[in-house]
Amino acid sequence: MSETEQDDTKRRQRARFADALTTTAQQPGERSRLGARVAGAVAVLALAAGGTLGLSAWRSYQADEDAKKEKLAAEQAAARKQITKSPSATPEPSKSEHTPESAPRKHVSEPDPEPSTTIRAPQEKKTEQDVKSRSTANRSRVLLKNAQSGLCADLPYYDGVGETGTPVSQFRCDGTDQDNQLWDVRVKHPGKGPNGADLVLIRNVKDGYCLDLPDLGPKPPGTVVQEANCHETLKDNELWWVDPQPNRTLLVRNFASNNLCLKVPGPDLKKLDKPLVIGPCNDGATRWRFVR
Repeated sequence: MSETEQDDTKRRQRARFADALTTTAQQPGERSRLGARVAGAVAVLALAAGGTLGLSAWRSYQADEDAKKEKLAAEQAAARKQITKSPSATPEPSKSEHTPESAPRKHVSEPDPEPSTTIRAPQEKKTEQDVKSRSTANRSRVLLKNAQSGLCADLPYYDGVGETGTPVSQFRCDGTDQDNQLWDVRVKHPGKGPNGADLVLIRNVKDGYCLDLPDLGPKPPGTVVQEANCHETLKDNELWWVDPQPNRTLLVRNFASNNLCLKVPGPDLKKLDKPLVIGPCNDGATRWRFVR
C-alpha cells in the first residue's frame, strides 16, 4: 500500500471515530457531557489533523530536498562526463598590445679611475743639428741686423739697385720696400753643411742678387762681401750656413771659406756704410739676427 492510500485510510478511520463520538454524545442521560465530549473530540481531530499535516509537510519538504540533491548530482555527473569527453584547453592569456619594455639595466657604478702611472719621458736634449735645422728654415723679407752695432746689411744709396760686385755694407735699419735692406733666406742643400746644417743662399729682395765672395773657392779673413748672380753649386762661395748662438743670435758662416763668419770689421763698429767682411767668429761683431 502506498503512502497516499495509507493517508486516505487513516482519514476514513478518523471520520468514523468522529461519527461514533457524536452518536454517543447524543444518547439519553449523557447530555451534560456533550459539550465536553464534543470539545475533546474536536481536540483529538485537531491533533490528528495537525500531526497528519505536519507529517505531510515534512515529507513534502524532504521530497523537495531529495529532488534538489538528485538534480544537483545529475548536473555534476553530466558536467564530469562532459569534461571527460572533451576537455577544454586551458585558454592562453591574451597578448597585450603594449610591448613590454626591456628590463631596466642594473646601475653599475663606474670604478674610480686609477691614478695615472704614466711617467713622462725626460725630454731629450736638442742636438746641435736639430737647432741648426730649425734656425735655417726658409725666411722671407727679413732684415740682417748686427747684434753689436745695431745696424743692418745694406746696399749703396737709398732705394738703389746693386749689380755684380757691389759691396754690401751696414746702415740704419729700414724694413720698408723703399730701401734695399730686405733679404730672402732659401735652403738649397739641406743637411750638407757641418754637423748636418743646411746650406742657404741669402738673396736681396730689391735686385735679386745674392751675398757672395769674389771669384770661386775659399777666401781669407777680411775679404769684402759683395753681391753677385745667385749660384747654388757647391763649387762657388755663395753658400752660407747658420750657426745658432745664445740670446737668439746667429753666426752666418761661409761654407767655402773654412766656415769664416760674416762680420763688421773694427775698430769703429757703428760707422755707417762700413763694408762687411768674413773673419774669425770670436767677437760680438759676428753676431746677427734675422728681423722682420
